[in-house]
Amino acid sequence: MAIDLKIYNLFRNNKKNKKGKLICLEGIDGSGKRTQTLKLEKYLKDKGYNVKVISFPIYNEPIGQLISDYLTGEFGDINDVPYKLISLAYSADRAAHTKYIESLINKGYIILSDRYTYSNIFNAAKLDDIEKRKEYIEWNEKIEFEELGVYKPDHNFFLYVDPKISIERIKERGKREYQKGKEDIHEKNSNLLIEATKEYLKLSERDDWTLINQMKNGKQVSEDDIFEMIKKEIDIILK
Repeated sequence: MAIDLKIYNLFRNNKKNKKGKLICLEGIDGSGKRTQTLKLEKYLKDKGYNVKVISFPIYNEPIGQLISDYLTGEFGDINDVPYKLISLAYSADRAAHTKYIESLINKGYIILSDRYTYSNIFNAAKLDDIEKRKEYIEWNEKIEFEELGVYKPDHNFFLYVDPKISIERIKERGKREYQKGKEDIHEKNSNLLIEATKEYLKLSERDDWTLINQMKNGKQVSEDDIFEMIKKEIDIILK
């Protein structure tokens, strides 16, 4: 008998006995996701929660290596690869780890993910037409949560920073291991970062999202001030 994945996932993500949660931190490159994820991990562990941090893409595995090749330009520039095709690679990376994520959540873990489903927003940002961007996001959600059975986040944080600051930070920090000494075709495209920010802001209006505005008087506030905002919200979410 075939199982309707949509119904199954709805049941799976709303079981009364589910103790854990999947909390995702999203944002453009250089917005401080990793820093705040690690701060949140320590805070929750100090409060007695079982916590696991994951970060996508997982570059040291086969699908992640494919994504690394894409980001370092092995297949051409951002518009040389069909956006839905590379989107499926990112989605497959998460799908490959869904059973592991679900097993931890069922044991009561709080999972903190540095990037997850909505990091695919960069593919929407490649499109000029607003309606096509909306259609892509709906398509991506259907692919992940219904077709591939990717575990749906309980809550998403968008760490907003002015893209100009993000661009400068990317230049300052240098290249990371997955880049193999090459430029990241997403990070070097300033317009892509700007357009992705616009799409994240739209998503952050949803009920299962929280906008963390890191800007004040044209400058980014301190890491500690940013974390205070996140801490206040996470206490409400986990109450």
